[in-house]
Amino acid sequence: MSRPPNKPSGNYAVGYGRPPSHSRFRKGVSGNPRGRPCGMTAARANRLALQEAYRLIPVREGDRVFTLPTIQALLRQLARIAVKGNGPAMRMFINMIQTIEQEQAVEAQTKEPEGAESRTITDEERAQALAVFMAKVRIKGLLKD
Repeated sequence: MSRPPNKPSGNYAVGYGRPPSHSRFRKGVSGNPRGRPCGMTAARANRLALQEAYRLIPVREGDRVFTLPTIQALLRQLARIAVKGNGPAMRMFINMIQTIEQEQAVEAQTKEPEGAESRTITDEERAQALAVFMAKVRIKGLLKD
């Protein structure tokens, strides 16, 4: 469809949707005074997702009803479905567990135990430990001269 040709801006009938030409576009006033409505930002979406993940929900297991965080209830359900033989659920659950175990292994390698000093044991210390061990064994009568 084609649009009707624009009428000259000077003289036209004033009415609904046709304001007087002298007040049609005021200087310094926006045509959209409230502006664009606020949308969902990534940070806000992440915050809402975490709130929902840790929100407590009632869970029924047999005759018992107790509350768990949503993420824990979802993991239980995923494990339950995987055990029943659902292939995609099995793969997802195994991949998730392997990823967590790998992260923990890397974390354990990079993190040194608190209070433990990494030092080498000298030959003297080894000899003393062996002598103490041999004395304990002799006392118990397991080793004969």
